[in-house]
Amino acid sequence: MYVTIRYLSVIRDITGTREEIIEVDKGVTVEEVLKILSKKYGKAFQRMIRSGRDIRGLQIIYFVDGKNITNLEGFKTTVHNQSELVIIPPVAGG
Repeated sequence: MYVTIRYLSVIRDITGTREEIIEVDKGVTVEEVLKILSKKYGKAFQRMIRSGRDIRGLQIIYFVDGKNITNLEGFKTTVHNQSELVIIPPVAGG
């Protein structure tokens, strides 16, 4: 099955693309997709994903099919064929 991944801001700079379609196994979770992407994009991507999970108040926001995963099953949210996962990194400023 196929999932569209959309990258914004700094994560787009790390991946070198705004969007891609990846092939995944049926029943895959957001967490598993992030592991696949971490292997593909390496340490810079891994650090960004990890820091976005660990720093309170500056968390990466993930949407699956337009819904924030915090309102679903978190990182255990299942993605489906032709789902869209949007990764929005933390932004700070005044």
